[in-house]
Amino acid sequence: MSVFNRIDRRNLLLVVILGLGFALRFSQPTLVEFKRDEATIARLGQAIAWEGYLPAVGVDSSLGIDNLPMTLYLVALPLRLWSDPLSAVLFTILLNALALPASYLLARAALGERAALVSTALFAVCPWAVLYARKIWARSLPLFVLIFMTSLLMTFAWRRRWALVASFVSLAALLGLQLEALAFVPVLVVAMALYRDAIAWRPLVVGVLALTILLAPYVVHDAQTGWANTQGLLDYALKGTGALQGTGALQGTGGGGVFSWDAVRYAFALVGSQGIEGQAGPYHAQFRSQVPDLWWTNQVLSVLLVAGLGNAFYQALRGRTEQRRRTFTLLVLWSVFPVLLQVKPSAPTQPHYFVTHYPVQFMLIGSLATGILEGLSGHGDAGRRLTWWAARGCLGFFLVICGWQVLVTRQLRVTMQTRPSTGGYGIPLRYTRQAAGAARALAGEGEIIVLAEGTTPFVTETPTVFDALLFGFPHRFADPRAAIPFPQKERFVYLAGPVAGVGNSSFEISLERLAALPSVAPGPVIRLADGVSYRTYRWDGETRDEVVTGLQSLDGGVPFANNVVFAAYDANSVARAGSPLDVTLVWWVRDPPPGGTDYHFTAQVLSREGILVAQDDHAGFPSRTWEAGDLSLAHFVIPLAEDLAPGSYLLRAGVYTYPDVVVVPVVNAVGEPVDDGVGLGELTIVR
Repeated sequence: MSVFNRIDRRNLLLVVILGLGFALRFSQPTLVEFKRDEATIARLGQAIAWEGYLPAVGVDSSLGIDNLPMTLYLVALPLRLWSDPLSAVLFTILLNALALPASYLLARAALGERAALVSTALFAVCPWAVLYARKIWARSLPLFVLIFMTSLLMTFAWRRRWALVASFVSLAALLGLQLEALAFVPVLVVAMALYRDAIAWRPLVVGVLALTILLAPYVVHDAQTGWANTQGLLDYALKGTGALQGTGALQGTGGGGVFSWDAVRYAFALVGSQGIEGQAGPYHAQFRSQVPDLWWTNQVLSVLLVAGLGNAFYQALRGRTEQRRRTFTLLVLWSVFPVLLQVKPSAPTQPHYFVTHYPVQFMLIGSLATGILEGLSGHGDAGRRLTWWAARGCLGFFLVICGWQVLVTRQLRVTMQTRPSTGGYGIPLRYTRQAAGAARALAGEGEIIVLAEGTTPFVTETPTVFDALLFGFPHRFADPRAAIPFPQKERFVYLAGPVAGVGNSSFEISLERLAALPSVAPGPVIRLADGVSYRTYRWDGETRDEVVTGLQSLDGGVPFANNVVFAAYDANSVARAGSPLDVTLVWWVRDPPPGGTDYHFTAQVLSREGILVAQDDHAGFPSRTWEAGDLSLAHFVIPLAEDLAPGSYLLRAGVYTYPDVVVVPVVNAVGEPVDDGVGLGELTIVR
């Protein structure tokens, strides 16, 4: 009966550990980070799921190398069922939560049940592990790392020869998720070199063939583009280990990276919560003060990891059995190579590179703890009593650590709610998703114009975020500081933000101009706790005459060769040197321009002799999204130099192609060029 009770208690403990780990990962899923990187992956996943996009490469990395596209194809699966980016968040969390039972099963098979329980508990509550488990991005998922390492252990420690095929397939998956998974290439190569007796040629051939097939699209694409990614990967991998130091083996490598302790520091930091206060941005001090002062437990975990790694080295060399020695050798390789790859980085090392470590550091700590207890129990009755007390002491200590780590994660969530627009974490998905939902509801069957500081998805953050959140709903982008478009429709909606709430920014001044129009009515406002907001406005108007009310008409319109017509303008006739000159210009589109052509607008101050002395150029409303009938209220702020001589000047406006800067001419009724711009009257400069 006692045996069954012990089994039941352990099963119950496992259920509690897994339940806690799942709860920490799944709770409040809309509080996840959703910035440009995450939104880019979600939007490309939507393109795969719904638009027939089949990329051979993924998003670019911080190393300047294209990632492989596996992350995109993975997130496309849930997005095909539900196009809301939240589905990708939940799917990512699910995959990372499943790493917890997978970690337990691997640790139990390799190290024993006690070590498995300890390591799984530490993994379940680790704040960094929880944070990274909720992010949509191109990063290795611990579940796939565990599959890879399980296949290695099955092959080389447990002598299941065909498991080698799974090693190659899972390695391809890891490389498809994160370039830092290159660290597992030498893990596999060294394991094969050390334990050649466990390799059969048929599984080896099948595995290499599978790896080649899975990586082929990326390699073919790279060959077609000049091998830039391959050279970058070699540069990164060989510089990181110092293999190129002074050799000049690769063109442009510069002979190797610079030694840095960052890799070691980050590898130890991710075992607990060290440095996680950085996610609170400027409020990091407040965040630390709102959690019980047990930050020293991070140093304890680091010490335990050092001891666990030392124990693993010892077991790899002096373990009781060959299987045990091989098991610990593989764990050591897993621990060491991700760090070695970064000790001489050719680019700054980042903490998230070491997601590849999860959960080996916890397995090493679990193995150390159980090994100590087993050693004590072997000294007769006194040893058993000592073991009994030591076990309960360890249990109490680990409960304190785990409980405190849970509090750290909880307080981080509270911070994201109370100060969600901090520089460390960014605006969580909850608020941008609410803003998109409010705009959809307000628009009905209409269109949404997103007004943001930036207009290009995949380049600037807000357009990227809302391009994903408004997927499947008609929407376009404009920068209200430069241009506010008015489609030729009776009803549409503006979604503007994030608005800082300072009241005097050019962004907010532009929104005030918009809100002052009679046909514009304010809609729901999504407010963040620190004053930042997303605002909605609805246009209901049969005509757009009010947009040009009070402006100087340009004789019924001045047509340009690209089907743009300048309709009206407003500018002061007197300006002061050293002060900016505001110019308003209304233009509309007769027909959209040819695809692939980009246009910029310019407002210029010229001397009486026609010499350019000041100008302001911008796009504001990208030409790739123009539709017939679009009207745009453009705003220019021309800086006037302090030393500009007083006198009479000319004010002109025009259009040119970008980036080749070819002037678009004004045309007459039959389409013949007649001028290179439009005169907007005379300007007198005074001091």
